Amino acid sequence: MGKSSYILFIFLFSDILLQCTSELMDENAVPSPNISMDTIKLDSIAPIQKTIIKESSCLLDEYLINEGLINIQRLDPSILVDLKYSTTDNFMKKNMYGCLTNCYLQPDIADRLKLCQEYLKKKDSTLTLLIYDGVRPRSVQQYMWDLLDMPINEKTKFVSNPKKGSLHNFGAAVDITLANGLSEKALDMGTDFDYFGILAWPIKEKQMLEDSLLTKQQIDNRKLLRRSMHAGSFFNIQT
Repeated sequence: MGKSSYILFIFLFSDILLQCTSELMDENAVPSPNISMDTIKLDSIAPIQKTIIKESSCLLDEYLINEGLINIQRLDPSILVDLKYSTTDNFMKKNMYGCLTNCYLQPDIADRLKLCQEYLKKKDSTLTLLIYDGVRPRSVQQYMWDLLDMPINEKTKFVSNPKKGSLHNFGAAVDITLANGLSEKALDMGTDFDYFGILAWPIKEKQMLEDSLLTKQQIDNRKLLRRSMHAGSFFNIQT
């Protein structure tokens, strides 16, 4: 995945600020895998993980680093990170990542994201990229898949089938928005994070503007985000 010409990023937006959950996992949290992003039995490690996390840093950080992934803020500290799946502010309403609060990506993807940030800063030095999701362990993908009680054809609209995996599972995708660099508040994109309706679809923006469901400023914010991401050879899905 790391050598692909284009990388997926998804327009999911919110005004929620950074929430740190690195010290303790809440009661809904998924334990942090420390064996494999592809195969792991969550129940079997739950008691051990909860004990270790209280006494030390997040084991998932160490695992992802050992796998060769890059903490984006070590490459560019000006990029903000608020992992929504490490909070309950997501469509699952659960902390899916436990103690993980850093965003990890494939090295070349991280390099591309740095180019996006540099482009954005040239356009408006007061703004910054704000990442809501990066690499996602396959075990978490499976857990999300299992929690959604709906037909498969509906389920795939919300979560990629873990048997096939997604770009997130390889650290080759980001959920991202723009924020004010000083206040760290996300710009108004017209929808919240994990909003799945057509109001969030880039392909429907012209219609949404004509129907007064989106403002010109909201669409301009989206366009600036897309231009910034294109500067690093990312592309976005249209729905």
